[in-house]
Amino acid sequence: MKRYLITALPAAAMVAGGCAKESDLPNPTGKGAIRAINAIPTSPNISFLIEERLISQVSFKAPTSTSTWDDLDYTFNFNVLFPDQDESTRVASQFVDVVADTDYTMLVTGALDAPDITVWESGIREWAGDETVYEVRIGHASSTLGPVDFYILDPGTAPAAGGQVATVSFTEASTAREFESAEKIFVLTPAGDDSTILFQSEPITPLATSSYIIAAFDTDANDVGPVSMVLINTTQGTSGRLVDANDSATGRFLHASLNAPDVDIYTEDPLVAPVVSGHGFGDITGDLDIPDGTVPVTYTAAGNVGSILAEFTRAAAVGGRYNFYFSRNIDGEDVVTSATLDRRSIETRARISIANTAANFPVVDVYIVPTGELIDERFPVLPSLRTQSTPIVFPLPAGDYDVYLTEEDEKNIYLGPEPLTLQLGDVVETIIYDTVDPNIPRWVIVPPP
Repeated sequence: MKRYLITALPAAAMVAGGCAKESDLPNPTGKGAIRAINAIPTSPNISFLIEERLISQVSFKAPTSTSTWDDLDYTFNFNVLFPDQDESTRVASQFVDVVADTDYTMLVTGALDAPDITVWESGIREWAGDETVYEVRIGHASSTLGPVDFYILDPGTAPAAGGQVATVSFTEASTAREFESAEKIFVLTPAGDDSTILFQSEPITPLATSSYIIAAFDTDANDVGPVSMVLINTTQGTSGRLVDANDSATGRFLHASLNAPDVDIYTEDPLVAPVVSGHGFGDITGDLDIPDGTVPVTYTAAGNVGSILAEFTRAAAVGGRYNFYFSRNIDGEDVVTSATLDRRSIETRARISIANTAANFPVVDVYIVPTGELIDERFPVLPSLRTQSTPIVFPLPAGDYDVYLTEEDEKNIYLGPEPLTLQLGDVVETIIYDTVDPNIPRWVIVPPP
């Protein structure tokens, strides 16, 4: 490797030894582009370094920003902070002898404590600015998919064998191909099987004078469809999830209004068929398909379409997962709040979310302490948690805990200790309800959808 160390020398030594020649120093002739992509579904952010200098954090399904480096050789390092450690651990290193005008993408796959690094190389396209084309490479970053065919088609066109842009297997990337900038759909199928569509994008018009990577990833609990696709513009340094036209949005409905009747819930106008019927206090649905776009949501008394209890509209994105909480506010009105929670499991931590829906307890402090420990000398993990606020999600170490709900800024205990056990990778959703006793709330761990 080309290593260069320059130290200060005494003047006498400089006289005795002579000055270093310029030819002894590195003489780069150009630059290469570097980025990393994290394809480990349960991974926390991974630190991406050039030698010992941090470039960026690498989150799952997202590329780092592109950085450029002289055409010398470097070791790129990947560090992870594991539980019960004060400093991060080096889990992988990749040597790259950078060649001028070359683009390098380092794909991180496999086990978090010993990941595999695959380097995708391509020439850097220099755009004049008046071209009407773009170029694209297809990347395969899904450990659960076999080989796949990728198609770029006119909207309304079905894939046909032999018409694929590329066929790639896990950790592979295709060579760049050039296409006119026009409205297209991107379609993914198993290799050699054009009748099984794994993914089909909404129509999209890639920008001319841009270089792209389109990559398939494993899904996580936030995804609705069987494949997650990401579009990376390496020219502009942007990226985003591609929407699957065959996906829906989903809604999960939680009835948390103690004194409200059972309800029917509609996501249409006019009201024809409820998405949920006879939904009573404490009931929690699974993930149900709802329309995307601007969705009219109406709650009526069960079996009585004319008795409207709440109605509103919500914007729902294709592939989005939404929770809807029906609860009573401190003014005695039944209202619905909605939230999108991050459900992805991360193997190095547990995470918990807490929603307060109790009208009798409009503000509480939440304490989570190791089992058997008193709260006297502890601070709340969630101070001033207000009813009907967006659920708060936060990480905790694995272990056994006691949960207490108290008066705001006081140690006056409303409820507790309530047992809570967390394992690494857990994503636990909880809710605070009213009870028939206005002086006692209820703490409930929501079952997985």
